Amino acid sequence: VCMVIVGVSADALSAERTETRSHLAEDAIQILRTHCHRCHGIEYKIEGMNVLDLETLTSAEVDASGEEIRPAAIVVGHADQSRLYEVIEEGLMPPLKELNADEQAIIRDWINASVPWPTEPKRDFISETDVLERIAEHLLGVRRDEVKYQRYFTLTHIHNNPKFTQQDLRIHRAALSKAVNSMSDQATIVVPKAIDDAKTVFNIDLRHYGWEAFGIWEQVLAQYPYGLKPQAKLDDLDLYDKIEGLYGAVNFDGVTALRGDWFIANATRPPLYHELAKIPKTLDELLERADVDIEENFRLNTSRRAGLFESGVSGQNRLIEYHSSNNGRLWLSYDFDQNQGRGNLARFPLGPTFADNEFDQFAFDHAGGEIIFNLPNGLHGYMLVDGEGDRIDAGPVNIVWDSKNISGSPLIVNGLSCISCHRHGMIRLKDFVRDAHAVQTPQARRKIRELYPGQAELDRALADTKSDYLQRLWDTTHEALELSSGQEDELINAVEPVSKVTEIYGQNIDLQTAASELGIENADLLQNQVVAGRLSELGLGPLSLPKGTIKRAFWDSKETTATVFQEAAAALDIGTPVSN
Repeated sequence: VCMVIVGVSADALSAERTETRSHLAEDAIQILRTHCHRCHGIEYKIEGMNVLDLETLTSAEVDASGEEIRPAAIVVGHADQSRLYEVIEEGLMPPLKELNADEQAIIRDWINASVPWPTEPKRDFISETDVLERIAEHLLGVRRDEVKYQRYFTLTHIHNNPKFTQQDLRIHRAALSKAVNSMSDQATIVVPKAIDDAKTVFNIDLRHYGWEAFGIWEQVLAQYPYGLKPQAKLDDLDLYDKIEGLYGAVNFDGVTALRGDWFIANATRPPLYHELAKIPKTLDELLERADVDIEENFRLNTSRRAGLFESGVSGQNRLIEYHSSNNGRLWLSYDFDQNQGRGNLARFPLGPTFADNEFDQFAFDHAGGEIIFNLPNGLHGYMLVDGEGDRIDAGPVNIVWDSKNISGSPLIVNGLSCISCHRHGMIRLKDFVRDAHAVQTPQARRKIRELYPGQAELDRALADTKSDYLQRLWDTTHEALELSSGQEDELINAVEPVSKVTEIYGQNIDLQTAASELGIENADLLQNQVVAGRLSELGLGPLSLPKGTIKRAFWDSKETTATVFQEAAAALDIGTPVSN
């Protein structure tokens, strides 16, 4: 009898175990992303709980004194001791549809395997030379009379920063597409075109969004804090000059590309949002544009309403009303600064006050409102107004507020805050006025029944509006998020990209982030320059310390004629400031 012993090398076994752990990690994270992240990472049903953040999952929450407030969701290596697995196994989470046996087993095995995290592929560094070459090549392929309309965005610094994942990059790409299309006055969704293999440099044509008129893009450039002309690298300077030559001196604004994250976080709020999205200065102008007559619709009973005695953005009553417009439905809210007197919808549901309102004795007095309307491409535009109907940048916090601080404060800022809150379009409303008002006059009671429909009619209008919006949102972002037909639910469960990128952009800047934004491949080289004192006088000393950071607002600020970023780039011979 002859026996053959087949040996397996230790390296092969190790590789197999590594691959198994990698697949387990990817499967587990996908389950959490699909079934859990919406409530615990987007809506934060438990404050601070993000199921896609390893540190959050494996760390106990403590107060300022070090006292444990909430135990860790995962005890590494012990599924039977982990609260996360416990609520899944008991069918408590997810609340609407529990995970099947295979999914539960993946989460259990993942925790028992010490919570391996998906590994990110190493990304090659993309230099400023690479970016300029791609832009020059693209411009060479554009018809000469159309070159002046071409503009470029980059996400190269996000790609070059190892702390950002591939998913982070996808979210940034989706946010860029959603931002530009949410400020367009054109009828077609146009996704920014990637012109490099890594999808970090994007081209847009200003005409595709209605931004070609002189003065519109110039207002964007006037606020841009990162404009540089190459300084020490001759190759970069030659490419810069080549790009200028392709544009022509008259059309070249000095900035070869804008950072996409800056644009997403800043152009989606006033004043740029109002300029790019062409939001008029008064409600009357917007209504005229949409062919909506609020007073006539009130008289004819063709408007529809829902009265809320409480809402997620206000402690006062709120009334939501919709009208047929020349481009779908137009929704507006009436917001109040008090719940008493004519701010009480139960007693005064038949406003607003206007000439010849035969129900004036039951008319409310409001303090402002929000308008949501269809853009020509099917996405939504937003407007905030005061009680007189004049456009405002942000809602007063005594009337409305944002508990999630999307804008960096509780202020509801037009554009950005609205895009975040209405991430899937209109939010479901339940009317309380129709069956709970205090009006006793028969004619007024009949008017209330006519203007405030039953919940079924209201739900249909909301569902139709939401369905139309989601289709346009899919057209805008599915390519960037790498979603295919049949994955529409993935879009619903995905993080809202514009607000997420704004949150990331506003975070404190560490050494690696500063290096990536300056185009420096090795962060240690930047740290050496800070330690040597060359950058300390600019206020960048904290970057030389372990875990040291500086504020984004400081990095972007103009202390002299240039921003701190531009001064740092000049001190390092990277580039000279370009101001517009």
